[in-house]
Amino acid sequence: MKKTAYLILLLAIAALPLAAGNSIFAYDGYPVQYFGKDIYSLGMGDTGASDVFRNNTGYSNPAQSNLSNRSLFSTGLLMGYNAYRSQDAAGKKYSYVDNSLDLPYFSLSIPLKKHRIGFQVNSYASGVVDNQRDMESEDGIQYLEKQSMDRYLYRADLIYSLLLGNNSIGISGNYYFGHETRLLIQEGGYEPFNTREEVSRDFKNPGLTIGYLHRFAKLALGAHFSPACTLKGDSTRTSIHETETSGDYEYELPHRACASVTALPFPEVKVAADFHYEAWDALDKDKYDDSWKLGVGVAYEPMADKHEKFFSKLPLRAGAAYRMLPFAVNGKSVDEISASLGLTLPLKSEANRIDIGFQYVNRGSLADNRLTDNSYLMMFGFTGFDIFSKSADRSAPREIPEKEDINSW
Repeated sequence: MKKTAYLILLLAIAALPLAAGNSIFAYDGYPVQYFGKDIYSLGMGDTGASDVFRNNTGYSNPAQSNLSNRSLFSTGLLMGYNAYRSQDAAGKKYSYVDNSLDLPYFSLSIPLKKHRIGFQVNSYASGVVDNQRDMESEDGIQYLEKQSMDRYLYRADLIYSLLLGNNSIGISGNYYFGHETRLLIQEGGYEPFNTREEVSRDFKNPGLTIGYLHRFAKLALGAHFSPACTLKGDSTRTSIHETETSGDYEYELPHRACASVTALPFPEVKVAADFHYEAWDALDKDKYDDSWKLGVGVAYEPMADKHEKFFSKLPLRAGAAYRMLPFAVNGKSVDEISASLGLTLPLKSEANRIDIGFQYVNRGSLADNRLTDNSYLMMFGFTGFDIFSKSADRSAPREIPEKEDINSW
């Protein structure tokens, strides 16, 4: 089992460059965003920032602490298809289907009595898209135009949390690092007309997140906050003629906050709701609007010893979320609606778990934005594998002492 854990960890690190969500809105901003949750939470409407009623391996809230005395490792995988549609000014519609592979996170949590040390890397925000169209210039030249955008922003967290009775407080040092590359190619079979231009940017800087949790018998409340920060780096423009000297580049992240509630209203039933808010308007009123996301979810958590049939023992969950993106397209705001389902396959060990889910996401509309995309994603999460402890080896032969005869005394 430990070899499996190390293999998954290596695969997670190796697949990190693939971790970027696809969307037709990538030209306008970062349409795909993960909020630090694990696959269990993604299958429950992207809720769980206060869920202390399980081995929670999503650490968007650094105060998140579980009662297990194990070192937990977790990672996830999203794969599926993205369907894009667009409409030009003349009303002509275009469509395209692309596949995607995304590694949204991997995390590690180590208990130290009432303390907990954690580490998490997520694909914080991203947008990848490319397209090509046959065009005609005003001079009647037929040419092929290709455009692509590859932008991502990762976040690495070093987390500390402290459990004080029913309260938990936490702080994480965040390190953001990202890259953005936009490419334009025009090929018309006529050398003076052909062109290739690329703008490449990279940026990074540290940040901070603080969090709090309070647990009741059947209710948990949580909140976390990340102050605004500025990422700094370089920007370089290249063409078929020259490469310009790199210049300074800055990308600003706004104040971000989340409030969360998780409750156990009935035996074997759990409900949760998370609200995320990002103050983009304070950065640039002309370019951005404040962004927010509300997710709600419900889970069926059966007590295995009370059920005989296999399927009645499986934990099930479902949820939905609505998100308002921070940028506008065609002068109209872009919204996102998602729905998800999930189930858990428990393994022999209590800490080990495989989560499976499905997520549907719709962004934008042809009527308002002239662009829309739909994502159909299968989700797989792997949790457990206590890689820092080792069971005692009791396979060696042992000498059993003979019973002493006290009657001879």
